[in-house]
Amino acid sequence: MGPGRLFWKLFLGNVLLMALVVVTCVWFISREVEHGQDRELTRTLQVQAAALRAMFDDRFDRQHADQLDQLLKRIGHEQKERIRITLILADGSVLADSEADPESMGSHAGRKEVSEAMHAGWGKDVRLSQTLDGMAKYVAVAVGAADSPGHKPKGVVRVAMPIRTIRDQVGSMQRLIWGSGLLALVAVTILALGLAQLWSRPIRRITLAARGLSRGDLSASVRVGGSDELATLAQSLNEMRMRLAGQLATIDRQRRTLESLLAQLHEGVIVAGPDGRILLINPAAARMLGLPSEPAETIARLHGHAVEECIPRHELQQMLLPRPGRSASRQGSGEADTLREVRLPSEHNGPDRALLARASDIILPSFRQEEEREEGSRPPRPGRLLVLTDVTELTRVIQVKADFAANASHELRTPLSAIRAAVETLQGTDLAQAPQQGRSLIEMIDRHSRRLELLVTDLLELSRLESAPAPFKPAEIRTGDLFSELYQRHAEALTAKTLHWNVNVPAHLDRMIANPHLVRIALNNLVDNAIKFTDPGGRIDITCDEAPATADRPRAVLITVADTGCGIPLDEQDRVFERFYQVERARSGSTARGTGLGLSIVRHAVAAMKGTVELHSEPGKGTTVRIAIPQPPAGTS
Repeated sequence: MGPGRLFWKLFLGNVLLMALVVVTCVWFISREVEHGQDRELTRTLQVQAAALRAMFDDRFDRQHADQLDQLLKRIGHEQKERIRITLILADGSVLADSEADPESMGSHAGRKEVSEAMHAGWGKDVRLSQTLDGMAKYVAVAVGAADSPGHKPKGVVRVAMPIRTIRDQVGSMQRLIWGSGLLALVAVTILALGLAQLWSRPIRRITLAARGLSRGDLSASVRVGGSDELATLAQSLNEMRMRLAGQLATIDRQRRTLESLLAQLHEGVIVAGPDGRILLINPAAARMLGLPSEPAETIARLHGHAVEECIPRHELQQMLLPRPGRSASRQGSGEADTLREVRLPSEHNGPDRALLARASDIILPSFRQEEEREEGSRPPRPGRLLVLTDVTELTRVIQVKADFAANASHELRTPLSAIRAAVETLQGTDLAQAPQQGRSLIEMIDRHSRRLELLVTDLLELSRLESAPAPFKPAEIRTGDLFSELYQRHAEALTAKTLHWNVNVPAHLDRMIANPHLVRIALNNLVDNAIKFTDPGGRIDITCDEAPATADRPRAVLITVADTGCGIPLDEQDRVFERFYQVERARSGSTARGTGLGLSIVRHAVAAMKGTVELHSEPGKGTTVRIAIPQPPAGTS
């Protein structure tokens, strides 16, 4: 940074002040030298006049006029400097002169220096001299005892010198004095430059630091040595910078903490001011409302905009807008906050998103201060706080439970109604006369009783999986024994439908770690479904493989159950894991009818082992279900 205005002010001020002092001093010195030279010249002329008086005292009369005149002209000619000597009698007549003819000169009685010398013994004057062609200085000394009572001087001896000669003598001295003064000015200028630099440097540092503080730059400190006022100011500025840095660090930490909390909140938060403009919106609220672009960009873009421009639903806008006549003094008066459930359409034609919106008044300090300044003691108008909670999953769970209860009631009512009808018919039938009808009714009761037993068993198993108080402990399972047991359990059904059974297990997968009960439940239901929905003469393949560990998932055992059955339509594959859901093909005959809980049990059992389930199916070609069971890292038990 170059020199500033203060530097130039100090520099010019110092230069002008010192130049004024130097010029004044030089002027006074020059004047004093000139006056001293004048006094010295006067004394010199007086001494010369007195010496000449002593020479001419005995011949100071008219009889020696010619002799004196010639002598004065010779003396005047021999002088290096032009000095005029005049001898004047008491009556004013000129007796002799070194420059002019005495005869042609008039009376000098009225000349000032002559008059003073006649009365006081000597006199002086400065005036224009035609003989010397310019201003001249005259000094006259009386000849004879002028101070003795009763004695009158014979005349005066006057010596004159041109002023220009005096000035020439004084001029060299004055030039020396003014030259010294000029050098002093140069030195003063350099000194003023140094002083301005010395005085302005700490002020410039303080100014730079203050400008940095005004821009928010708290990195640089001010270094000013000494103990004067500037050093004290710099120290105070440094202390203020440190305090500001601490306060800004605290504010920034609190701001980042608030932003982090708002960003991590699962609930959406929106704050609107008393003027109906958005003051704060967190990323969760932006996602819930389906606002475009990234959440951070959305938050910055929506700040300060009207609620109507930013919030897509009218009911949410009404909850955020301030209520007319509502003030802070009415808060806590018993008025209930607004609570409403809002459904937003899905972006991908899925189920609607359910939001629970709760709005309440909130006092904002910044608005309160402004309104107190503007409106005096009037209570400030509150802003509005809207909290959004995504209850889509909760709503879905509630709906699933409601559907489950309805479906369970329906599924249980159907066999119970059939059993009750068969029992009522048996009660009114003579079995001795209609044995065939009685046998048919008893078979109906047996069939529906078995279905009830299956339903109750599956419901109990599903309830146990969902409400297990502790996780299922894994153990080592021999895969060969597992699949042999699985075949023995379903051998009768496989033989009855002449289905081909094929198991493929690599030699290195003779063991796996999992909960035996959960694995059996999952495989039993998968094989049972494969048998039910595969036509006679079909094929059921069970394969076992290993998926190596990756950065995203651990090592896992993959068990695949594939059949050549009827398959599942694509639009129903996402729903087959729901409770009691059965595709239309499964409802085509009583022999292929299941409980509708098998795949739901499979999903819960695999989830309890922290595994995953995948289903691939094509109508008319069969269904493949693959379960992945996580395994501990290699080398651990």
